[in-house]
Formats: sequence, structure tokens, C-alpha cells
Amino acid sequence: MAVLIFCAIVVISVAAYILTPRNAQVQGENPPLQGEGSGIRHLVNSGREGADVGLDVGRFAPDFVDAHDNAFSLTGLRGRVVVLDFMATWCGPCRLEMSHLKEVFSAYGRDQVVVISIDVDPTEGDEVIGSFRDSYGDNWIFASGPEVGSVYGVLSIPTIYVIDRNGVIAYRSVGVTSFSVLSEEINRLL
Repeated sequence: MAVLIFCAIVVISVAAYILTPRNAQVQGENPPLQGEGSGIRHLVNSGREGADVGLDVGRFAPDFVDAHDNAFSLTGLRGRVVVLDFMATWCGPCRLEMSHLKEVFSAYGRDQVVVISIDVDPTEGDEVIGSFRDSYGDNWIFASGPEVGSVYGVLSIPTIYVIDRNGVIAYRSVGVTSFSVLSEEINRLL
């Protein structure tokens, strides 16, 4: 029975990966937020009234608040390219992608590129995320935000968003994104 459940999970995961287009433009508006539990409590209004905020490539990326009420104002990061990495510590492809993010973090100065890894698993606390960061990550930002993934339309992990220096979504990828692809996108935006 356990083997059957495992096989079903693998088939569903593979199907989600295959059916989700790479560098997809997510359709529609921001999904509604789920109550005031852990994760995103609200989107931050950063003085962008009337701005075209959304999930599509070419729209302003939404600001958010993580599970610990830390505001992530992408507006405040203007002038730098932002790489948002949606992941979980148990995810094999996410672990593989950490090496690519390390290369990005090392290749570009903090003045040019900000990397933020967001753990979307609601069962993983600060201790698990901190241990993962020590093992796989580097000195970039790690945050817990299960609902952030919902706000950003993340259906499969890892998912990467690259946001330009003006706060506009420039690239989205589902699945492991190589360093060469990330650096190509970042170089295009610098």
C-alpha cells in the first residue's frame, strides 16, 4: 500500500512538472490570501497604488510579509535584481538548485543581486530551515512563508522568479534552473 501511495505521489509530481510550462506567464490576478495563519498575513502596500501588480512577466512583483511578520518590500530592493526561490528542505531538486544559487550569490555582489529562498512547507520550522541553510545555502535570505507560494501561484517546487531592478517580474521557471540560465537572465537585467 505504501508503495502504491509513493508511486501515486511521484506520478502526480512528474505530471505537474511536465504540464507546467517553463518561463510561464502566470495568468490572472493574485489569488486571495488564506486567513491569518502562518505564512503571508497580507501583501504590503508600498505606495504603488494603481501600479500593475501581479504574477505575469512584465508586472510588478507583489510585496509580502512572511510567517514571522518580516516585511519583504521588493519596492525597497529597487536598483537590484531579485531572485525569489520557492523551495522546501526535503525537495531533492531544490537541494540541487542550491548549488546554482550559491554560484549566483558568489558571482554577483549584494549591490547587484538579492537572493531570497522561501520555504513553502508549513510543517518546517525555523530550526529545520536554519539547518538546511547551514548545509546547503549560503549567506542569503531564507524565510518561511507557506502562503507566499500561494500568493505567487507556486504549484511545484523549485520555482524561481527573477525580478528586475524596477521590481518587475522578468522571468519565471518551474523545476531546477541552471546557473547558466540564471546568469543569462540576470545579465540581461543588469
